[in-house]
Amino acid sequence: MKRQVFPKPHAFTLVEVSLSMVILSVILLVSVQVLNQTQRTWKRGVARVEQFREARMAFESITQDLRQAILNTYHAYQYNTGDTPTVPASKTQAPTRYIRQSELQFITGPATTLLGSGQSSNLVTHSMFFQARLGLSDREGYDGLSRLLCGRGFFILHSSDEAFRPQHVTDMRSRFRLWEYRPPAEQNAIYISKPGEWFQTAATGVISDADSIDKPSHSRPIAENIIALIISPEVTADDAALKSTQPWSIAPRYAYDSTELANETTDNPQGTQHMLPPRVLVTLVAIDESSARNLADRNPEGMPQLVPEGAFTQRQDYAADMASLEAALKAQQLNYRVFSSTITLRNSKWGLLR
Repeated sequence: MKRQVFPKPHAFTLVEVSLSMVILSVILLVSVQVLNQTQRTWKRGVARVEQFREARMAFESITQDLRQAILNTYHAYQYNTGDTPTVPASKTQAPTRYIRQSELQFITGPATTLLGSGQSSNLVTHSMFFQARLGLSDREGYDGLSRLLCGRGFFILHSSDEAFRPQHVTDMRSRFRLWEYRPPAEQNAIYISKPGEWFQTAATGVISDADSIDKPSHSRPIAENIIALIISPEVTADDAALKSTQPWSIAPRYAYDSTELANETTDNPQGTQHMLPPRVLVTLVAIDESSARNLADRNPEGMPQLVPEGAFTQRQDYAADMASLEAALKAQQLNYRVFSSTITLRNSKWGLLR
């Protein structure tokens, strides 16, 4: 009888098993590294979006309010010069001419110049104040009056959060903050103050421990870690070409005050007085919270100097100053973002000057 032969069973050798385990380990290791890198990239991206969301919202708030700036300019008889040119000295005094007039004010410039008292050492770059129909009221039942005339302003102040941080938080944080000055219509002092005085308490009257529901501060922070606010009033490119000048010629040092006699010509003796600029270039520079913490650790005793000294004082040097600021932030390894846009003021009557 012939013996039956069964096929020899196949099996993996020790070398094959070992090689397979090595290959599988490499694949798993690479997969874990790829997943970790993807997760870190995703978290970093989400963190950057979250970090700068507050700055983006603050920038949108500035631009939306600025578009509504108003002067309510009108023409009146001029009787004399001085603070009250439209008021005759006597009943028989005859007017000399028509002049442009307004009781409201639009003003921009270095924050230390406009708000120098009290907080000058902690103010940085520029500030801006104007009037707009923003409908802010602290009277009950006035919520529907959306076109009440209110004052509004923006500036950057470096300070601690001692006055407004939660009681259970014990660590004090000193930061650059963008502040919004927003008195209600009932306390709009534009009609009872001299030009430039109605907003003088904006920096000294920031939120404090004495705040209450009945007596709140008119200045409140709307964004943290805002290190620069640049405001440049400008004309349109067509207007600049018509006058053979630069768009920023109306405010070559960034300073613009609608109540002052400026930029006058022979055919326009009042110049830009009582006129809103047709456009305003707004630039906001923000850093993230981790960068702010590093700055605070490196400068425990005072305000860190981020904006190069002398920067943003001459409009013609805007591009060079921005490059210097960004180079300084990169040198200190700070994560930052620049928000910039040219805003058209819808209530400007600049076309009448052509």
